[in-house]
Amino acid sequence: MMHSRANIRPYNAQVLVGNWYEDRVMEEEVLTDFLEKRSTGQLSSQKMSEVERMSQTIPLSVSAGDGLLRFGHQLMLINTSVYSAHNTGEKSQLSCCLATGIPHSSGLQDGATEVTATGTTSIRPTLRSAFILGKPNLSVSSDSIKYGDEIILSDTNGELFLTCVKSSTRAGRTCDVIFTNNKTRNSVWIVMHPNINARLEFDGSDVKIDDKVVLAHAPTNKCLSVDVEHSNRYTKIK
Repeated sequence: MMHSRANIRPYNAQVLVGNWYEDRVMEEEVLTDFLEKRSTGQLSSQKMSEVERMSQTIPLSVSAGDGLLRFGHQLMLINTSVYSAHNTGEKSQLSCCLATGIPHSSGLQDGATEVTATGTTSIRPTLRSAFILGKPNLSVSSDSIKYGDEIILSDTNGELFLTCVKSSTRAGRTCDVIFTNNKTRNSVWIVMHPNINARLEFDGSDVKIDDKVVLAHAPTNKCLSVDVEHSNRYTKIK
């Protein structure tokens, strides 16, 4: 049968067929999700760029000649522990340093930022693993840090602070620590001597660079530590 072109209604880009409404809604949802991830830096390409940026090596502070640790110094916190193998019992030394994760919006409140506090076995100073010692308030007049002093630890930009938060697990004796831009009393730590029997004797004495110290959370008196046996996305303090 022959048909004339006048009797044929051709399709064009404006003709909607099938489940066109569902397809349009799906496309809009995909676009909205993409724009939201891009604005919060959650795209894979953005994460890789951020990882490369935060892995850049940076210099640490150098002592003025007396070897004393001072407020404003840029340093690393290294945890050195001896572990025994489960099967052989062979002991080995494993060192890790405090590090930050990749920043993201927490969604808890407007403008809030939370970053995972973790440990890395890469013992070199980077934007992730270098931190600045700061004063919790202006009433601290001393320039050098002494045992018993209160400090705050921030990233190299001075925007994120090591903070203790309520544990998200049922382990009642531990707390979680994160890095957040919301500086509170929970961001304050006390520098203590590692020997509990010598703390009273060393209280008020100068702390030197490379000295072994214990950081105790000021409000709870729990000490900063890394628990490899009960690890999660947060660092633990006991």
